[in-house]
Amino acid sequence: MLGVGWAVITVVLLGLAGVSGDKIIDGREASPNSRPYMAFLDISEDIHKYMCGGALILPNVVLSAAHCKGSNITVILGAHDRTQNENSQQVIPVQEMISHEEYDETFLHNDIMLLKLQSHAIITDEVNTIRLPGAGEHFEPGTTCSVAGWGLTVTDGAGSNVLREVNVTLQRHCDSANPALQICARGTDKKGTCNGDSGGPLVCQGRNNIPTVAGIVSYSNTRKCEDRHRSNVYAKVSAYREWIESKMNILLDGSSRGRVRRPLLY
Repeated sequence: MLGVGWAVITVVLLGLAGVSGDKIIDGREASPNSRPYMAFLDISEDIHKYMCGGALILPNVVLSAAHCKGSNITVILGAHDRTQNENSQQVIPVQEMISHEEYDETFLHNDIMLLKLQSHAIITDEVNTIRLPGAGEHFEPGTTCSVAGWGLTVTDGAGSNVLREVNVTLQRHCDSANPALQICARGTDKKGTCNGDSGGPLVCQGRNNIPTVAGIVSYSNTRKCEDRHRSNVYAKVSAYREWIESKMNILLDGSSRGRVRRPLLY
C-alpha cells in the first residue's frame, strides 16, 4: 500500500500487459477504424514485450503515459485487429520519447509522454489526429466520455485482439493523489479499463462538440478490474497544455511545423 496525502491507495498500472495495466471491462467491440486517432504501442524493454495505447495528436506525434516508456517502441496506427496485417495499418517506429521531467514512477504523478515518430503518418479515413483541450477547458463531473483499448477484458486474462470501447462518467470524488493534475472516470457497475489500456485517451466532447483527449489512462486503486468500486485515474491533459506545447516545439523542426496545423490544441 502507498500513502498519498490523506489517502491510502494501491497504484496499479493500466498499461503493461503481462506485468500491470488495464484493458476494457464490460465494454463492446469498437466499429473498425471508428477511432482513427488510436495508436497501439508495441513496447520492448530488455527481453520483455509489453503493450499500451496512445493517441495521434500530430501526424508524427503520439500522446501516451510515461509509464509506457520502453527501450524501443513501435506504433501501429489504423489498427482494429492488432493481430492481422490490415490494409489500414501504418507501422512506424518511435524516434524519440519525451516523458515529463517530474514523472514519479511510484505514485504515477505527471504520467504523460510524447512520442515522435520516425516518419509522418499518412492521414486517411482510418488514421487521423485528435484534438487536445485548451488550458482552461474543463469537463464537469457527470460528463459521459469514452475510453478504448486492446487491454484485458478480465483480470489476469488475455489482451483483446480487436479494439474495444466503453462509456464512462467523470467522477467528482475518487482515489486520486492530485486532483489538479488527474481525473477519474468509471462506467456503470464494473465498466472501465484494465491492464493493457494504459496510455490510451479518455475522449470527451470538447468545444464545438469535437472529440477531445481529456485524459490519459494512468492507474487504478485496486488490482481487480471488475471491482465496481475501482477508481480509474487519468492524467488530466488540459493541466499539461503548456508542457505539451513546449515539448512539441522541441520535437518538431521548422519544416515539420510549417506543414502541420496547430489549432488542434485549442
